[in-house]
Amino acid sequence: MPREIDLLSEGLDRPIRVLLVEDDNDLRAGLADYLRLSGLIVAEASSGIAFYKALRTDRFDVAILDVNLPDTSGFELARDAAEEGNMGVVLLTARAGRDDRVRGYSVGADLYLTKPVDGEELLLAVRNLTRRARTLGPAPSPANPQTPSLPSDSAWKLDAMRQALLPPHGTRLALSGREMLLVEALARAEGTTVSRQKLASELGYADASSESRSLDAVVRRLRQKAQDAGVELPLKAVHAIGFRFAAQLKLL
Repeated sequence: MPREIDLLSEGLDRPIRVLLVEDDNDLRAGLADYLRLSGLIVAEASSGIAFYKALRTDRFDVAILDVNLPDTSGFELARDAAEEGNMGVVLLTARAGRDDRVRGYSVGADLYLTKPVDGEELLLAVRNLTRRARTLGPAPSPANPQTPSLPSDSAWKLDAMRQALLPPHGTRLALSGREMLLVEALARAEGTTVSRQKLASELGYADASSESRSLDAVVRRLRQKAQDAGVELPLKAVHAIGFRFAAQLKLL
């Protein structure tokens, strides 16, 4: 039987909230039951789509992600989960190779555990990640997602004529048409958060709802383009709202 966590003795002032993403129904149910019996609050998801829906309606301390999912890769989910602020990320998979582990950590995972995982080991990992995150302090609240003042030398530039994004230091990033529309909309917002619905509409998608996966694909491609160029892109996801460009961005 799992042991219940005494929240106060563990330095936790409220229950731990976990998002468990696993497409094996039996495994997911077993792990979820174990964690719940230990005093955790667990939301279950069986796909990437369910993962994104859960993130838009609730906050979580830790995301536990299977790598092999029917509609996406757990590596992609880990990258997006890492953007959520002080949320721990655990990748759970049967893939134990070194390259997979390195890839998992490179996209933002805090831990990479191989199946079959011991329930108590997973419980302790979740508890330790939560305590560490809460010690560091809460993530910025999306209720007031304004950008703090930024030094002038951090300014990026968007060259509309040449359809390129210019970092303060580094390689010019050539943009596709929809990447250009995305960055242009963020530039006009002057550091404030733009809703997913508005961005999807600006990019010309017929489905302009907050559920649009096409928008996520554009964001992922732009981030990958910056990463390949050795540039850290200050494009931040704001939980349950949208995206903001967390640096000065000037239109040329």
